[in-house]
Amino acid sequence: MSVPPPAERRRPWEEKNVLVAGVLAYLIPGFGHFYQGRIFKGLIYFVCILGAYFGGMRLGEGAVVYQAPIRGNWKKVSLQYVAQVGVGLPSLVALYQSKRSDSPLNKDQFDLTEPLSAPFTGQLMASSPTRDEVAGVLVGRVELSTSREGSLPETRGVFRGTKDGQPVELELSGGLKLDRPVSGGYQRGLECHVVHSPDQHPNETFHIRGSIPRSFFDAFNSPPDPVLIQDLHGRLGKYYDLAIAFTLIAGFLNVLAIWDAIEGPAYGFGDEQPPAPNPAPERTDAPVAVAAK
Repeated sequence: MSVPPPAERRRPWEEKNVLVAGVLAYLIPGFGHFYQGRIFKGLIYFVCILGAYFGGMRLGEGAVVYQAPIRGNWKKVSLQYVAQVGVGLPSLVALYQSKRSDSPLNKDQFDLTEPLSAPFTGQLMASSPTRDEVAGVLVGRVELSTSREGSLPETRGVFRGTKDGQPVELELSGGLKLDRPVSGGYQRGLECHVVHSPDQHPNETFHIRGSIPRSFFDAFNSPPDPVLIQDLHGRLGKYYDLAIAFTLIAGFLNVLAIWDAIEGPAYGFGDEQPPAPNPAPERTDAPVAVAAK
C-alpha cells in the first residue's frame, strides 16, 4: 500500500497574510515586501516608485499631485489624480489638502493677524497714471504687522535687502495683499505699498511685488491656483508635463507592486528562491527479497 506524498512546501513569503501585505504595499511602496521578508524587491520598489514620485514633485515645483476642491460633488475627481493616488499614503494627503484649500478661511489676506517676518524675492514696481514698470529687483527680508488701534486696520513694516545688488531699506505701509495660505507651490505671493518719499513725483507711487516661502505643510499636495499652473507651463514648458508623467508612472508601478505582494512573485524571482523539490517518498510496497535457504 502506497503512502500519500507530503503536502507541497510553502514559500517563506506565502506564510504572511496577503491582505496585510497588499495594504502595506499600497500605503508605502515596498513595505508589503519588507513584511514578507522580500527585502531586495522591497528596496527596488521603494526607491524606484518614490524616486519617480518625488522627482516629479521636485521638477514641477510641488504643484503636480493634487485633487481640485470637490465642492460637494464626489464624482469630481480628475483622472490625473486617480492615477497618482496609486502611490499610496504620499498622494492620499491631497484629499485632506483639498478640503483645507476649499475652506472659507483659506482666502487672500489684506491684513495680518500676527506679525510677519520672512525672506522676500521680487520686484520694486513704479506706477504712474501712464505707466507701470519694474524699477528694480529686490532680494531681502520683509517685516510687517497690522495695527488695529484705529477705526481701520493699518499694516506697516519695512523691507531690508538689496535692489539690483545695492543695499536698500524701504518703508512699507498699506495696500497689503498676501496670497491664501493653503495652495500649491512653495512660494506665496505678496504685494505692499512703499511709503511716499519727499523727492518723489506726486503722481508716482512704488510698491513691492514678489513672494515669500509657503510652509511645506500648506503647500504639499495642495491644489494650485490656475495662475500658478499657467506660470509653470510658461516657465517649465515640457518639463512640467514630464513632472506629471513621473508621478503617473509611479502610481501605475505601485499597482504592479501591490499585485506582486499579493500574488508574487508576479514578475520573476528577485531574492526569493523557489521552494526546493520535495524528496521522493520511500516506497513501502516494494517486494522484499527472500534469502535463499
